[in-house]
Amino acid sequence: MLSLMFTEGAIRDFARAARSLVCGAVPSAVCVLASVVACASCVHRVQTSQVIVPNPAVPAAVSREVKGAADAGEGDLELRALRQRLAANTKDLDARMALAQYYAGRNLPDLALEHYRLAVTQFPDSVSVTLALAKTLRAMGEPNEALKTLREFADRQPAGSWEALSLEGILEDEHGQLAEAEKSHRAALALAPQQSALHNNLGYNLLSQKKTDAAIAEFRRAVELDPKSAIAHNNLGNALSRSASGSQEALAEWTLTGNPAVAHNNLAAALIEQGRYPEARAELNLALALQPNLSSALDNLRLLSEKDGKPAIVTAKKRQSFWDKLFDRNMPPKQSGAAGETTPADSADSAANATGNTTVKK
Repeated sequence: MLSLMFTEGAIRDFARAARSLVCGAVPSAVCVLASVVACASCVHRVQTSQVIVPNPAVPAAVSREVKGAADAGEGDLELRALRQRLAANTKDLDARMALAQYYAGRNLPDLALEHYRLAVTQFPDSVSVTLALAKTLRAMGEPNEALKTLREFADRQPAGSWEALSLEGILEDEHGQLAEAEKSHRAALALAPQQSALHNNLGYNLLSQKKTDAAIAEFRRAVELDPKSAIAHNNLGNALSRSASGSQEALAEWTLTGNPAVAHNNLAAALIEQGRYPEARAELNLALALQPNLSSALDNLRLLSEKDGKPAIVTAKKRQSFWDKLFDRNMPPKQSGAAGETTPADSADSAANATGNTTVKK
């Protein structure tokens, strides 16, 4: 855009021309105006104009959708419904627990924890709420807070709850507080003596205290109450393998869990820890003959080789003839089922139990 700039002389000439025009001197005024325009045209500058481009406006429909998604909890109808229920009734326990589980399932334990805390505050005598809070704290690596939650519940409930006492015992076991844990497990059993898992947990505690015979008795009771419990069978086999003459019975218990190769491997693990290396090698040969790719048996064989100084060699299985294979096909099928595999620790500590304590769920 061009803009005219007038000098002071041009302005004076223009003024005189105007006066002349008023006085009737039209011709001279016209000449003066022409000269003014000519002079002015020689003085100019370029003026740039700035055009502001507005940001494109978000369509109203899209804006409404964004706002609606935020109001709904990032577009989740389930979350929105639960929030609405709590807004209508802050003591809706089912909604509170469902919301906590929603957050826990989406890897938001902090939000789940806050809802469980609120639920405990509103319903301090609820066993399910107390257990949920304690388990969440345990999963978040806060076992002391979990124990505190359970013990405060016990103070409020003199009659006790076998579920809470059982979880308390498990947490104490994990902390190495074995004597206190034994008391908790026994207190839980006093309230629910027919619970197989409680006998299993007490047996595990007793085995950790090297009270082998007492542990065997508890595991036997657990198996009696629940013959299908692979955990109890596996733990009983582990306890029997530590007794003076229970190796073969341990093998039988582990075989009941469904995999003979795993059973031989587990017995080998127990024998390695007892320093009975030749017997352990024989069991590993049997395990790997049945299942050559059994990783835990291969690991145990390498460990055994380090301990006894002998090569990690597996005795080759004799190749079966046609008649041997035919005979095997006519044999009754082997039992199948879940089985825990144990690998002995490199240190002198006892082998880690594959099943450990079980948390009782209603």
